[in-house]
Formats: sequence, C-alpha cells, structure tokens
Amino acid sequence: MTAKGQEPRRHHLVPKFYLERWAINNRILVTDLDINKSFPVAPINALIETDYYRVPEGSFQGGSPVVWETWLSTIEGHAKSVFDAIDKNGLPNISDIQHAHLLHFLGVQITRSRSYRFRGRWMMGPGYYQAMELNRPGAIEALLIREGGNPSPERISELEAYFAQVNADPWRVPMAAEQEMLMSTEAGGKMAETLHSRQLVLYTTAKPLLTCDEPVVLLHEHMGALHPDDGGYLRAPIIAFPFGPREVLAMFREDLPLSRPNNVELDWRETLELNRAIAGNAHRHLVEGPDGGNGANLYVPAAKDPVRMVTLPPAEGNGHEVLWTTAQRRWTGEHDAPVRPVSAWWPAAVPPPPQGPARPAV
Repeated sequence: MTAKGQEPRRHHLVPKFYLERWAINNRILVTDLDINKSFPVAPINALIETDYYRVPEGSFQGGSPVVWETWLSTIEGHAKSVFDAIDKNGLPNISDIQHAHLLHFLGVQITRSRSYRFRGRWMMGPGYYQAMELNRPGAIEALLIREGGNPSPERISELEAYFAQVNADPWRVPMAAEQEMLMSTEAGGKMAETLHSRQLVLYTTAKPLLTCDEPVVLLHEHMGALHPDDGGYLRAPIIAFPFGPREVLAMFREDLPLSRPNNVELDWRETLELNRAIAGNAHRHLVEGPDGGNGANLYVPAAKDPVRMVTLPPAEGNGHEVLWTTAQRRWTGEHDAPVRPVSAWWPAAVPPPPQGPARPAV
C-alpha cells in the first residue's frame, strides 16, 4: 500500500504495457503534432501527465486520491493478460471473459482520453455559447431571465467575461475531478456494451503501423465528409485499433460482411491508408517503433473543434429546426482525407446503419 502523500503522480494517457508493444531496446518514437517534432523515449516516460487521474482525497466514498488510477490499473492488468493470450493463441481462441475484458479496456481507452475530456468541456463552454447563440445582443440577459437568474449588469458582465475566457481556452471550464472520474468510468462501460455486437478480426500489416494517444479509431467511407451524423461508436461501419506494430484489430458492424479472415496481411498501400486514418484521430501524439519516422513524414491536418453544430431543417410534420451535434476529427472537412481506408474491408455498398437515439430538438 502506498503511504499517504506518496501516491504516484505520473499518469499514462495510454497504458505503458500497450506502448511497450512498439518498443525496441526500451525505446519508442513519439511525434508531438502540436510542435511537429519527434523524439525517442522509454515507454515509462511517454504520454505522461501529472495527476491526470487524481481526485481530491476523500471526495469519492472517502477514499484515496488515486482511486481512479488504481481502478484503471486493474482494467489494464486484465487487458494485458488478454493481449498475451491473443499473442500466444490467436484472437478466435480467447474466452468469453477475456473478450469482455478486451472490450471494457477499449471502451475505457476512449473515455479516459484527453479528447474525451476536452469535448466535455468544449460542450459546456464554446458549444453551449454557440447553441444558445449568446453572441447576440441581449442574449445573456434573456438567458438569465428565462432561467430565473439575476439579470443585473454585474452578472451579465461576469458571464460575458466567463464565456470570453472559456471560448479562448475550453480547458478553463471548471469540472470537479471526481465528477470527471464518474463520467469517464460509467461511459467506458457503456462503450464496451456498444462494442459487444461487433465482429472482431485481427490483421497483420506489411509495413509498420502507428498508434496514437487516441487509438480507438472510427472509420468511415469518406473520412473528410462533414457528416450530419457521423454514427459514433454504434453506427460507424468499422472501428480500428492498432494492436501492435504489425497488427490491427478491426471491429466490423454486425451487419457488414467480412471479406477476409484473421491474420491476413494488409499490403503496404492499405497500411499507409490505415496509418493516415490513425494519425487523423490523434489528440496530440503519434507513437511508433524507434526506427520509424512515419509519424514525422505523414501529413496530419490541424486539430478541429471537437464538435460541429449542425442546424437541420424541420422534419416532416415538425415545424421546428433541429440542432444536431457531430464529432469532428483532424480529417473532417479535408479534401485529401482517406477514402474507404483498407478498401478490401468495405462492401460494394455499405448498408444503412442501425438507428440510434432520436435527434434531440432544441
């Protein structure tokens, strides 16, 4: 047991055991897309953020400030044993329990990430500001009156200053760490349930594969399309996860035909397209083997706002416009984005996706 006040503070955004799969002589190559520089580093020192999972002591069931980190360590321990089993015996031979551990790990990897946190803050800051059209003269005063608040000049000025601050830097939206932990852990479980219906296939690659700080990657026919509804993890045709430097786990929607079985090798063109898709999903960092250089040499578009607001026309029989939000990634809106990455994975015509929740009217 760690002594009080001596809890570990260096937290991995991506598990160390996962990064080690790309390591040679205890080194990987990390590319920082914010500064466009690559550097070799040991996995134990890669993709680290101080106190990233820390919560105030006693804030969650009176427990430790590293309760979140401890919970993640358990998830990662189960996942590592599954990865080892797949390496040894192959994906088709894992047990139902191992399959569940794998999906839980993937779901948690989505919701522990920087992108997931940033999206939540963006929605509470710039997203709310845009949705409520608070840039209009008198809009903040009208909002206060509508919500029963105090529409005094001082309060209006206070909110104007607040939105100016968070619009410039959404990370300044306040959120309690324990609230963030609950949101992340609960959503990770829901993500695992969403992934459960998918068909999992493991492929090898002819050339080295990248990974990144957001390694669970949604694939669409046209990665640059401005989707009014990009489908998310329920409706996306394919989800890819770099399993190692020469392996990728493809998760096909249950209504899609499987064109090739496990352990078929993707050729160099398919691997390149997959690397472009993976790089476009990164929040900030790409990871590869230390003798690589693919990350530094790939063109990767600048990061976009995490969410795009789309106003849809009134539906039949409904006289109201609908405000719909869709996630954006680096390739969104880019004319040279990947199209049908790994072309052999795609049927001639992709069937309509299963219907998710109804669009919320605003």
